[in-house]
Amino acid sequence: MVVGSPSHPPLGVAVLGTGPLRAELARVLLTGGRELRSRVGAALALRAATGDPAERGTWDGIDLVVDSTVTGAVLGAALGALRAGRSVVTANTALVAGHGAELAAAAQEHGGDLFFEAAVAGGVPVVRPLTQSLSGDRVRQVLGVFDPAVSDRDPAAQAAILATLAFHTRVEPSDVHAEDFPTPGPHDLAAAAALGLRLRPLTVCARVPGHPSQEDGGKDHLSVRVHPALLPAAHPLVAIERPYSAVAVEAEHAGRLMFSGRGDGPTATASALLGDLVTAARNRVHGGRAPRASYYAELPVAPVADTPTRYYLNLLVTDHAGALARVATVFAEHGVGIARVLQEHHDGAAHLILLTHRATDAALADTVDALGEAGGVLAVVTRWRVEGMHG
Repeated sequence: MVVGSPSHPPLGVAVLGTGPLRAELARVLLTGGRELRSRVGAALALRAATGDPAERGTWDGIDLVVDSTVTGAVLGAALGALRAGRSVVTANTALVAGHGAELAAAAQEHGGDLFFEAAVAGGVPVVRPLTQSLSGDRVRQVLGVFDPAVSDRDPAAQAAILATLAFHTRVEPSDVHAEDFPTPGPHDLAAAAALGLRLRPLTVCARVPGHPSQEDGGKDHLSVRVHPALLPAAHPLVAIERPYSAVAVEAEHAGRLMFSGRGDGPTATASALLGDLVTAARNRVHGGRAPRASYYAELPVAPVADTPTRYYLNLLVTDHAGALARVATVFAEHGVGIARVLQEHHDGAAHLILLTHRATDAALADTVDALGEAGGVLAVVTRWRVEGMHG
């Protein structure tokens, strides 16, 4: 049975880009045409764009444009297609993060659609849940694990897109605090494991409740970060290993929702692109529009110095009685609470492994500076943030 009108003319599809992802898309369009036609209600015909893709006149015979680039400069082509009334499906993370609002405005004005499920986490579906399934809920936090070894997407750009969608606030990549993921030492990994924690490269997009005493009257603000962080061993993101990626969304009513799968690679990313392509094509055949992003909340992105979190610290200290007491005094003087302590000895040196309560980055930085002046602390060997714990 063919869905929709069997007499509907074919829809022309142009695929931008080169490489394995484009080849996979072309293969599916050429070999799976009958099944896709049944799902859409019209045939999808692969066609090539001619001339300058930034100009309107080059899109004759093309209804849908699929951008298979993950990075690179394709803004002119995408805007040209949207301004010509075509629908655009893209996997380009930097394009959506840097120009999403401009592209969405062009789609709205000229009657096309903009879809970008593949621009975040490749084949892991998280854009549609945030923009549709959770559109009536209140998202509190989004945590993501995207292995940098299997992805060439910009981590800050992915975080900006997730935060924009989750919190109805325009977040730019420049708003994201990003840190490199260093090679962790075995002693730290063992100490963290003894505390029930595991290290992961983490993307954090969180709503931080305001306080009435603040100058803005207590308005919530956002914390958007990409850095190594420790998670409780029981947290579902801990089980994610390459080549998989995952996103955990915590919403006020729905609770914690997990989206995981093979993040990048031609096959997984092509799946996300094809899902958007079928939806955009159905809209052409049956009528309908893509959901529009909203920016009504306008929540400020807080500097990382003002962001509260917990910390794991590995302190190299002099091996004598009273070292722990001196460290505890410095922490108390700066309002940073110590939750747990381990004392270890490695190669003749004494190490204090501390797990703190929640404190701002600025408060912890002041504490570390004071430790250096108090004596007894020879070095701060490791400092990691801890997510997914209360207190």
